[in-house]
Amino acid sequence: MTATTLDIGPTSWVIRPRLAICSGIGVGAILILMLVGLSVGFTTPIDTARILLGGGRVAENIVVFDDLMPRMLIGAFAGFSLALAGSLTQIITRNPLATPDLLGITSGASVGVVLAITSTSTGFGTVFATLGVPVSALVGGLSTAVAMYLLAWSRGQVVTSTLRLILIGVGMTWTMQSVVGFLMSRADIHDSSTAQRWIVGSLSGTGWSLVAPVAAATVFGLIWAAIIARSLTVSGLGPDIARGLGVRLGVVTYGTLIVAVVMASLAVSAAGPIAFVGLVAPQVALRLARTAQPTPVFSGIVGACMVLLADIVCRGILPGGLPVGVVTSAVGGPFLIFLIVQTARRSSV
Repeated sequence: MTATTLDIGPTSWVIRPRLAICSGIGVGAILILMLVGLSVGFTTPIDTARILLGGGRVAENIVVFDDLMPRMLIGAFAGFSLALAGSLTQIITRNPLATPDLLGITSGASVGVVLAITSTSTGFGTVFATLGVPVSALVGGLSTAVAMYLLAWSRGQVVTSTLRLILIGVGMTWTMQSVVGFLMSRADIHDSSTAQRWIVGSLSGTGWSLVAPVAAATVFGLIWAAIIARSLTVSGLGPDIARGLGVRLGVVTYGTLIVAVVMASLAVSAAGPIAFVGLVAPQVALRLARTAQPTPVFSGIVGACMVLLADIVCRGILPGGLPVGVVTSAVGGPFLIFLIVQTARRSSV
C-alpha cells in the first residue's frame, strides 16, 4: 500500500493506508481488551457491557466503575505512555535498544517513588513524601536523565554517541536499582511490601487518583508527537541529513528526550516500572506497519494492548496475585536477546 497525501487548507498530511488500518485495528483491540479485563473473575463481557451502558445494580457498578475501571484505564494509559516514550528515544538515537528501561529513566523514577513510599519509616526523602508519588517520579526520572546525558555528552555533538549513551544508561539503571534496594532494606515491613509490589510493575491497588497523572502524560506525548512529526521523521535519518533539511536538531532531540522522560516517569508513578514495554511495543509496531522507523502513536497503541493483555493473563490464567510486570518481562527478555543479536549482525555486515 502506497502512501497518499491529504491536503486540508494550508496543511498537507501523509496517509499511510497500512499504518491507518493497523492503528484502527489496534484501537478496536484496546476496547475489546478493556471489556474483557473488566469481566475477568467477575462476570461475562456481555454483562459488563450492560453495566457500562447503565443497566447495572449498585454492587455491580461499584465493582466495575470503582474497582476495575481505574485499573483498566491506568493499564491502557501506562502502556501507551511507556511505548510512546520508547519509540521517541529509539527514533532520536536511531537504536532499538535505547529505551527508558535500559537508559535508567524508569529506574530513576522508581527511586523517587520508593522515597515517597518509604520516607515515613526510613527518615529518608521527607521532601519526596511531601511532593507526592507523581512529582517524586518526575524528579527522579529527570535527575537520572540529566546525569546520564551529561556523562554521555561530547563537546560539539547535539546527539551523543548512541553506544556510550546506552552503556551509561545501563550503568545508571543498576545504580538506581541499588539505591532502591538500599531504601527497601531500611523500610519497615508494611512500606517494603507496598513498594515491592509496585516495583515489579503492578496494576493492583490502583484507583482513580492515579488516572489523571498518567492520562496527562499520554496527552502530553501525543501533542508533542503531533507538533514535531515531520522533524522527528527526518531526524531519524541521521543528524547530517536532518540539518541539511533545516531541522533544528537540538530542539527536537532535547525536547523529545524531556517529553519521553516525563511520560515514562508519570507512567511509572501509576503502574510501576512495567518492564520491556518501551522496548518491545515500538519494534512490534514497526514490523506490523512496515515503516522505516517506529511510529509513536501506533507504538503507544501496541503498548496499551500489551499491558492490558498481560493483566488479563495474570488475572485469568496465571496464579492469582502475579503483577503484569512478570508477563511483560517473560516476553521482553527473549525479545531483547533477539534485538541484540539482530543489531550485532547488521553492524557486522
